[in-house]
Amino acid sequence: MKMNASLLFVSCLFCTLAGTQSQSFRPDIPRAWDDREVAAFQVPLAQRDRSPQYMSSKEYYALKVRPIYRTYPVYAQGREPAEYMESLKQKEPDVIFDASKLRTKEDWIRAGEMVFDSSPQPVPINDAVRGFLADFKVKSSDGIVPYFRYVIRRKGVVEVDGGNSCAFCHTRVLSDGTVLKGAQGNIPLEQVGAAQASQAPAGASTATLNGLWIFFGAPWVKTREEFERTFSMEEFVRKHGAMQPGVLARHGTSDSAPSKVPSLIGLQDIKYLDSTGLMRHESIGDLMRYAAANYGLDVMAHYGDFQPSPDSNGFAEPGTRFSDEQLYALGLYIYSLRPPPNPNPLNEEARRGQQIFQQQGCVRCHTPPLYTNNKLTPVEGFKVPEDLQRTGDVLNESVKTDPTLAMQTRRGTGFYKVPSLRGVWYRNAFGHSGQAETLEEWFKAERLRDDYVPKGFHLGPGPIKGHEFGLRLSPDEKKALIAFLKTL
Repeated sequence: MKMNASLLFVSCLFCTLAGTQSQSFRPDIPRAWDDREVAAFQVPLAQRDRSPQYMSSKEYYALKVRPIYRTYPVYAQGREPAEYMESLKQKEPDVIFDASKLRTKEDWIRAGEMVFDSSPQPVPINDAVRGFLADFKVKSSDGIVPYFRYVIRRKGVVEVDGGNSCAFCHTRVLSDGTVLKGAQGNIPLEQVGAAQASQAPAGASTATLNGLWIFFGAPWVKTREEFERTFSMEEFVRKHGAMQPGVLARHGTSDSAPSKVPSLIGLQDIKYLDSTGLMRHESIGDLMRYAAANYGLDVMAHYGDFQPSPDSNGFAEPGTRFSDEQLYALGLYIYSLRPPPNPNPLNEEARRGQQIFQQQGCVRCHTPPLYTNNKLTPVEGFKVPEDLQRTGDVLNESVKTDPTLAMQTRRGTGFYKVPSLRGVWYRNAFGHSGQAETLEEWFKAERLRDDYVPKGFHLGPGPIKGHEFGLRLSPDEKKALIAFLKTL
């Protein structure tokens, strides 16, 4: 078969261009744990002398880089292929992250997904772990439990990988069984944990109390003695059992004021990370530092004279860290995440809602196209320091939501960030601790009543305070506004 000369030229040109594009990516990998950058990327805590002081870059880079191994699916009960576990035991360990083999940006993104899925501290399979996995009823359409993976680090030994991975908290199973990585997760972790704790012997062991103090301790709010004196396993079960999927008592918060899980989709456009705006996000280097800090370096930090855990961060095998290449790949993967197709049309009702959104002044804080102005809003009772005021990132108005998370935890800056409204149609748990389960509930005027019983996280009857914008609209106006918000 002969090719026309013009076609041959175009074909060769196309191949040349394609080859050039596939080889044109040159990763510019910043130093993740640079002392100067680490000192600058965090917003000070509301009580400034308790702002965390992290390990030095010299100490950080002396830690051993942990390898990323190939992982395998965890199936729901009754969905495993025949002899699946036995076949896993025959596999050799396979280290799959090798930066020297990454050529294109797509290669780096795929490698970043491996980091996203990987846990830095796999656990061996025993009866307790089997029971724990069996309690998770949420599964994808193909019968896979999406929050966990199996890993082989030594032939013949199968471990559960994922309990501390990014995917563990940031994977959502949609109503049709579709798995959406990077979204607000909906793993029922707290409810499963509460159910298992309710079967434990009465009273808390020293190990349990130590673990909870490492997670939630803030001696400038409550001393260790007060914490132990007021703790009860019954109260632990009640608090954690009240946290619906999409809400977690993450380390550095409080099980009385947990945090809703954020979506990572569209994160590249967001200027502050955490509900309290704890970390500045101006570059992929900041995201790398954020990931490193939240994989336990914050647990080992000094908060004034308090260090939650001097020896082990609880999130990774002691003495290990991610490499800068791994963190960079993870950042590229997170930046690559895209939302699922939106089934909500911008119809006549939604367009009317868009007009209401503009007329009510919602655009002042939730400014298109990001639907956030990327600013911080102070909670009631917090006096904004002058240096933060000068940044121009502070909105001098409090929306009067519950201040506990922002004032009485290790993540408390005195602020909440203005959240983006993009993707609210596939999210739940509204408010900083997820007190309102749906948008419809968030716009109910009765949520302000003292006898109101929230449908999201709550420990008893009481109002969902603050953000009263939109509560005085008519039922039809609220319906139209919500229809618009669900198109974002």
